[in-house]
Amino acid sequence: MLPVLEVFDCSSGEDVRVGTARFALRHGKVSTTFLYDATYLSAFPGVFALDPELPLMTGTLHCSGLPGAFRDSSPDRWGRRLIERERRSTSEAGLPLRQLDEVDYLAGVFDRTREGSLRFREPGGDFLSASPSIPPLVQLPVLLRAARMAAADKAGHEQVKELLDAGSGSLGGARPKASVCDGERLLLAKFSHAGDEWDVMGWEKTALDLARAAGIETPGARLVRVGNEAALLLERFDRECSRMGGKRIAYLSGMTVLGSFDGESRDYAELAEAIAGLSKEASSELHDFFRRVTFSVALGNTDDHLRNWGFLRLRGSWTLSPLFDVNPNPYEGMCRATAILGETGEGEVAALKDLAAYAGLDDADASAVVAEVLGAVARWRTVARKNGCREREFSLFEPGFKRREKALKRTFGL
Repeated sequence: MLPVLEVFDCSSGEDVRVGTARFALRHGKVSTTFLYDATYLSAFPGVFALDPELPLMTGTLHCSGLPGAFRDSSPDRWGRRLIERERRSTSEAGLPLRQLDEVDYLAGVFDRTREGSLRFREPGGDFLSASPSIPPLVQLPVLLRAARMAAADKAGHEQVKELLDAGSGSLGGARPKASVCDGERLLLAKFSHAGDEWDVMGWEKTALDLARAAGIETPGARLVRVGNEAALLLERFDRECSRMGGKRIAYLSGMTVLGSFDGESRDYAELAEAIAGLSKEASSELHDFFRRVTFSVALGNTDDHLRNWGFLRLRGSWTLSPLFDVNPNPYEGMCRATAILGETGEGEVAALKDLAAYAGLDDADASAVVAEVLGAVARWRTVARKNGCREREFSLFEPGFKRREKALKRTFGL
């Protein structure tokens, strides 16, 4: 574990030293002590707190584990799996294998593709994990094959290296993925998985198209078919215009905003309260928030944990990021990850009506939003066909779409 890291923010277009983080490891658990640089604090109000756990103040700040903003810059399950696999292959070559900790994962992320605007380095050193060239789009079949092998834990050292060189270790989530470039554009490529029960990438593209039609901002997306497999190419909204050399944009997950951790049960009412305190345009942001939760309900998106909500630092304020990681779940009876006023299942639609008040909407305005969302989602068959989803899968999704539409119309008087 690296005991000390200097932390920089480059959202202004320049590398600005924010402070110093010191780490301790006790009984296998990491703790962090953070100190803002006096120069950074003196630039207030032109600077911002890295996350709610690290308010702008003199003196040291302490937290167990890594601060949320650091965790947002760290790999999730897929990236960790690759880093661990790479370490195992190194050990097989005769080097000792040691247990990785949270700081190791943070330090192992390629700087060029790291999420958000934070950069890290050892005192006086270079920024951590300078990455090689991002592979071009034409390498997609090679990366897809390597990801398939890695997901099955059958990848050799070279295939794991291909994925890590593609910045895969910097990317969150459990799904196989890699970074690719299309000219000067930096893209995230999400891959199908051998264990997928349906065309997950095709339906995720469909969900993004429906969300856009419902008035929700989404990242630019393109679906690419490679034989029987699929890759969903997404623009990076934490890079200006998704450019390779574009200015980095500060990012926080919904989990960090609420000071939460993986596996904790949280509620959209809490997120609404957080948005009200984060944004200079709270009214507009809360209306957008309600539209997104409504869309999630209409779609049947149950994997709505707080890592799948994001915030970008734009124009001196935190604003909701473009929508991402949304997918319909065809299985009835599945509970959503984030509660709506305590409801995670059958009571979610009634709770959604009450949530409207948290977003500052009266009954008429809330009903208008629901009507617009349902109008967009009603085109799911047409959009899914356009994205190449298999007709035989339609019968899997249709009952849920019909049931949710009926419940929303009844509850909101449509």
